[in-house]
Amino acid sequence: MKFNGSAGATALVGMPGFVVGASRVVDGELHLDVETTASMTACPECGVRAVGHGRRRVKIRDLPISGRPTVLCWAKRIWRCKDPDCATATWSETSEAVEPSGLLTVRAGAELCRVVGEDDWTVALAGRRFGISWPAAMKRVRVYGTPLVDDPARLETTTAIGVDETTFLHSGRRRRTQYVTGIIDLDRGRLLDVVPGRSGRVLIDWLFDQSTAWRDQITIAAIDAFRGYANGLAAALPDAVLVMDHFHTIRLANRVVDQVRRRTNNVTLGHRGRRHDPLYRIRRIALVGSERLDQDGWDRLIAGIDAGDPTGELDAAWAGKELLRNVYKAADPQAARRALTAFYTHVADHDHIGELVTLARTVDAWETEILAYHHTARASNGPTEAVNLLIEKTRRIGHGFRNFNNYRLRLLLACGAPWNTPPVARLRGRQTTPQRVEPHIRPMKFGGHGEG
Repeated sequence: MKFNGSAGATALVGMPGFVVGASRVVDGELHLDVETTASMTACPECGVRAVGHGRRRVKIRDLPISGRPTVLCWAKRIWRCKDPDCATATWSETSEAVEPSGLLTVRAGAELCRVVGEDDWTVALAGRRFGISWPAAMKRVRVYGTPLVDDPARLETTTAIGVDETTFLHSGRRRRTQYVTGIIDLDRGRLLDVVPGRSGRVLIDWLFDQSTAWRDQITIAAIDAFRGYANGLAAALPDAVLVMDHFHTIRLANRVVDQVRRRTNNVTLGHRGRRHDPLYRIRRIALVGSERLDQDGWDRLIAGIDAGDPTGELDAAWAGKELLRNVYKAADPQAARRALTAFYTHVADHDHIGELVTLARTVDAWETEILAYHHTARASNGPTEAVNLLIEKTRRIGHGFRNFNNYRLRLLLACGAPWNTPPVARLRGRQTTPQRVEPHIRPMKFGGHGEG
């Protein structure tokens, strides 16, 4: 019987080699009767022209149409070889547009992988939306996602990397906290890879797995204050400039301010910070950069220190933090060196504050990496921290991971794969927003340093 396909429906489905004969709605889903346009074929074994041997109907999940789940009811031809001596008796027709399993169309499997990777759906949710089980959905993520993350072109243009650790598995009754080391492309803010563990050795192993040409093109490596990563990078990338960026350095200084504030509060009031304690009330504002404080912020900060810091140690710790910030705010390497000397001098004048002395020793140990910030066009590990936030989001969305291979694949699909999804044109133009007016900043009047 001749199959009269609908030209409009066939064009809407858009699968080359298929025609749509009829459509109907079944339990809220759109069912389309389809078949291929092939009218003849040859035996794959002997090459003799085959004859029809009936049809077998199979259901295949396809992409939704107009938001309605869609099923293709494919009337698959059964072909039979006419040669009685041929070992191939009958076989079913196949199509490159349909997966070998016959469960999904290829484009539906690729879209399932995309929504899991690019849109951060859980595998369970993607499986429910496509009407398949979690193992079947995860199989599609592996099949379509692995070529994306294994593509060598994904790493080709990298010239600056950032390295940091993140948590893979939190500790439990039967395990310790397990960490992974992430390697990030700083220029593109893209995750290059994650490897189990956090040590110089795992970083060295990963770097030496890359080609010599790739390692030679890396000119900058940004890290936090972890000597293991520094040693690993120095061994594998001897020509790269190591940078300890401002985020990690200032975080150490902010920690000193917090430590001194808590200790001072305990000594003066005999208890940890409470709601109405003057130092507790400025616990957040004391960590804000001086140039970001408005008039009200300055008044609150000064009043809190005047009321709760009789020894002046918190004042000195705050000033030390600001002096260290000046190192990164300097205009050139020479100015940065002078700012660092001012910081060391300030610590020497307040060497009775143990937390401040410890900070100075750490800064001295990392002095070369800190000053390298000004020799590398202010290279920052900020993109690494941004990717870490995406990593944590993916881990939360997945409700945790136990299989490292699945974890790595999900992270690389979410943070490292070039999806190249076509952009959607805006229906309306961008609306202009009023510019933010910066508040007036007055010079600092305590601690002996007014530049912040």
